[in-house]
Amino acid sequence: MKDLSTIEHIKHNKALTAFSCVFIVVFILLGFWQIERAGFKASLIQEFDLEQAKAPKPISSSSLQWSRVYLEGLYDPTQQVLIDNQIKDGKVGYKIYTPFYYGQDQAIFVDRGWISQGKTRNDLPNINFKASKLRIIGSLVKPEKEVLAGDELLTNDWPLVSQTKSPSVIQDAYEKQFLNMVLILDPGSLFMNEHVALTPFVITPTKHYGYALQWFTMSLVLAGMFIYAIKRES
Repeated sequence: MKDLSTIEHIKHNKALTAFSCVFIVVFILLGFWQIERAGFKASLIQEFDLEQAKAPKPISSSSLQWSRVYLEGLYDPTQQVLIDNQIKDGKVGYKIYTPFYYGQDQAIFVDRGWISQGKTRNDLPNINFKASKLRIIGSLVKPEKEVLAGDELLTNDWPLVSQTKSPSVIQDAYEKQFLNMVLILDPGSLFMNEHVALTPFVITPTKHYGYALQWFTMSLVLAGMFIYAIKRES
């Protein structure tokens, strides 16, 4: 009789039952989705490690993300870009993007490292240097897509201050077409500023597993609350 009473209470509380069942299923699906994301990123990290272990090769149209490459050409220090809101060791600063021209009129943005912000937002750091033809070595990265807001993604005076790392946006300030990837200089390179270690992802597989555990825990908590509410009425 008690089991029958519980079933009757479940039927009587249709809204609570529907709400609980739907969100329990949603939380479980989100948990499995996070596990899937963790596995996907783990495979990409393995690919990253393999690419980084290889000796640098000449850059080409077949060069992949995270590949170590070298190229010969010339920097243009007169038209550099400061990537805004870059934090290093708790300090606010910029990433330095410098255009590098190589091959048959080809261009790529080179990440020359991090530099701290001045005393005020208007006090931009001095990033000028004397350019000469040279060979540079680094790793290719494709900046992750960002959610961009606001009208002024780029300022008007050199060096430009950019709210995005995306080459497709930054190149609007130039007459040339740039490669859709950025070259991060090897540490110790000539004209390299403070180096920031290259990491393939901000959110690691471990974090995704942690998020999955949170979703599964929430589904269990909701299931427990539903069972408690029904038992209390029984």
